[in-house]
Amino acid sequence: MTPIWHDSSRPMSGILVSQDLRELVATGAIRSLYPIAPEQVQPSSLDLRLGAKLWQLQCSFLPGATGIAAKIGRLAIDEVRLNPETPTVLRHDGVYLAEVEEVLELPADVWGRANPKSSSGRLDVFVRLLTETGHAFDTVPAGYNGRLYLEITPQSFHVAIRRGDTLGQLRLARGRPRLGTDALVELQQRAPVVFWSDGRPAVVTDPDAPGVEMSVDLHDGDQGIVGYAAQRYRPPIDLRHRGLDRSKYWTPVRADRSGEGFVLEPEQFYIFATRERLAIPPELCAELIPFDATKGELRTHYAGFIDSGFGVDGSGRGAKLVLEIRTHDVPFLLEHGQPLFRIELLRNRTIPDVLYGDSTKNNYQMQGLKLAKQFA
Repeated sequence: MTPIWHDSSRPMSGILVSQDLRELVATGAIRSLYPIAPEQVQPSSLDLRLGAKLWQLQCSFLPGATGIAAKIGRLAIDEVRLNPETPTVLRHDGVYLAEVEEVLELPADVWGRANPKSSSGRLDVFVRLLTETGHAFDTVPAGYNGRLYLEITPQSFHVAIRRGDTLGQLRLARGRPRLGTDALVELQQRAPVVFWSDGRPAVVTDPDAPGVEMSVDLHDGDQGIVGYAAQRYRPPIDLRHRGLDRSKYWTPVRADRSGEGFVLEPEQFYIFATRERLAIPPELCAELIPFDATKGELRTHYAGFIDSGFGVDGSGRGAKLVLEIRTHDVPFLLEHGQPLFRIELLRNRTIPDVLYGDSTKNNYQMQGLKLAKQFA
């Protein structure tokens, strides 16, 4: 079957998928001192590993024309070597910069974007990618040749990391892969990717901003729990640990049966889920678009990449998205069904040879409200 986005005039445009990423590794366009592990390659993204060097910084920065080495020399408070076995604790509210193990030498027509991994976002660890002379976070220009760095700011918990841990992910592309309004409307009518629990398709509300608006669920939760609020001043979370007791780190938020909503406290971190569900077909992937500040003083998500195959298991139910919400300076009333963000659909260059959910290591397939994988 010909994918809905097929365009014979642009056969090479789109998000690079798993087999493309392996080819870039094989040809040296993505390289590393330590071999890139198979599990780093996702359907439409590559997990990035922490390298050997970590700096604690006075503040965040953008490298700009002076370059990252000059800024590190000026702003670094301390430098440590990350060990693959012994953890290093990053304190909450500290600003850190880590080398990425992977180095890029991209073809001239390949560009990239980065996001935190889902588990980083659900732990309230703010992660942003930098290039050597970058003027913007999370942006890799076409044909980039050089090292990558991750700025890491734990905001609710202390976290323990090691060399080789994966906190961020990179998505590479050729051309302009975003699905336009007409194609998105046709897709939602014919084979919806974003839909309600009863199967009705969610609608495209703004023709000038191709995407589907998504909202928060304060009614439908397991055992009446629709969210979690992070507790403060807890022991460090080791990123390699599993089965942690959630009650030591999280306070449940109960379903709103009164219709009055829930007041979010300033500078507090919350986990909620969407009312809508997603089922991403093999020819597409998706990205959450940053929150519109005109809709409130909060940030609605950290991790924004959604891989091909997410929410697809043959049942047709789809999976909810988890919302990572941090308020800013003032209390904010959150109400059931309140639109909070928009999701864009992106064309893959071709069908990935692996889909999200094919592996038991895909921790969030068919999720509802779910905390980071470190918790039981």
